[in-house]
Amino acid sequence: MKALSDCRLLLVDDAPANLDILVEGLKSEYKLSVARDGEAALASATRAIPDLVLLDIVMPGIDGYEVCRRLRASPETADVPIVFLSSLEDLRHKAWGFEVGANDYLTKPFDLQEVRMRVRALLKAKCYTDAMREQLQADLQVAHDIQMGMIPRDFAALQARFGVELSGVLEPAREVGGDLYSAFVGSAGRLVVLVGDVSGKGIPASLFMVRASSLARLLARYDTEPELILARLNDELSADNPSGMFVTMLCARYDPATRIVTIANAGHCRPVLIRAGGAPTWAMETKGTALGFEPDLEFPRVEVALHEGDTLVLYTDGVNEAFDPGEECYGNERLLADLGELAGQSAQAVSQGLLQRVRAFAGTAPQSDDIAILVLRPVAAARNVRLRLRPTPEEVMRSVDKLRAFGEEHGVEEKVLNGLAVALEECASNVARYSGLDPSAGFFEVELERNDDGLAIELRDGGAPFDPTARNAPDYEPGESLSPEGGWGIELARRFTDEISYRRAGGGNVLRLSKRLQTQDQ
Repeated sequence: MKALSDCRLLLVDDAPANLDILVEGLKSEYKLSVARDGEAALASATRAIPDLVLLDIVMPGIDGYEVCRRLRASPETADVPIVFLSSLEDLRHKAWGFEVGANDYLTKPFDLQEVRMRVRALLKAKCYTDAMREQLQADLQVAHDIQMGMIPRDFAALQARFGVELSGVLEPAREVGGDLYSAFVGSAGRLVVLVGDVSGKGIPASLFMVRASSLARLLARYDTEPELILARLNDELSADNPSGMFVTMLCARYDPATRIVTIANAGHCRPVLIRAGGAPTWAMETKGTALGFEPDLEFPRVEVALHEGDTLVLYTDGVNEAFDPGEECYGNERLLADLGELAGQSAQAVSQGLLQRVRAFAGTAPQSDDIAILVLRPVAAARNVRLRLRPTPEEVMRSVDKLRAFGEEHGVEEKVLNGLAVALEECASNVARYSGLDPSAGFFEVELERNDDGLAIELRDGGAPFDPTARNAPDYEPGESLSPEGGWGIELARRFTDEISYRRAGGGNVLRLSKRLQTQDQ
């Protein structure tokens, strides 16, 4: 807390004698600034914000009442204690002094000891209030950092796995807020996205938001349908909600194999669909009921097929219900028009562009509500991926992880993908163990290819000639322990692929694994 001796008083009086008395009586306890009229007082308060003002009323130029009004109107000095020292002693003038914002009123001739006591009491209260405000601000900053840390910023892994572009924006109207967005892998390996808006603002809304978001992520691990996720979430929030708060939410599930997004709505703003080459439209018309009011509710859902170049925009009402200085609302028509101008651009360009348009519309008006925007765009899946790997177990598993992501992006059935992952792991492990490559300096390559027939995996290394396909399957009887002889890896690879070929090319080994596929995108 600030020491009283570090506090600065601004003494304002047009009578030099009064100023001399105040300076002499207060200089040993506080830092002082003086002014002989209202204009000089305002200028001094601008240069060095005082901790308290002792202010005369009757002065040349602007009077003390007007000085008090202007100090109260300025954010920098709005909370500075102001004490009137005036010869105007009737009740009418005192009442007007308090009306314009004074904290205290003393009449002349004043008693210096009383002035000291009044000043000291007001300064102690101000220092304590300032200390509490600073602590609260520090706590709010920590809360802000925690809240923002819960919001995904790096979508690279999800984008690579699901073949989409994702971009999110969250701007609380205060230090913390009640809006949220999230994107994660849910049940059955599908992409789940959420956008929600908790009633109210500030710390209570942010705490309710954390609870709702955490529960939604947990429920999405077990439920595959968005409307069921919302139904269970609503039951949880309704069962224990002493605050009476509620949250509106959109829950969407994206299937990369079909490019179908299934959306369920719990009283939230309607998402916008921008078709490639078309005008923005509402992705769904019904809103449903917000979460937290009562249990056993059902929520409307729609299925929307997305194509390359389409864009789905989810947002909170801080966007369409933003207001400009004239209190005009941004509105749904302006939202669709602005998104139409952003059509065809990247997900990040759409999210940032929409935010900039809302800001430009609001201008100098204070942000009226929290803002959250989440944009999803499907992109063409890469037909080929090439990896350069060191011959180590860790790098082998990295190739397997990449195969899984590549296969999911191209809609490969999970059972088939699991078998291909085993085949790749066995063959890449053979390269790492037996190629003779130096783990610290050598490399081998794995290329993944989605072609018209299916999926191919090609491994290339510069080691000694070695054809694993020449090995026969080891003989064993059911129930017999497996012998330590080689050939088991290539046997597993044969079981999970349709064709394996080997060739020696460019001074190295080339092993190609092929699997014919029948997927939903064919």
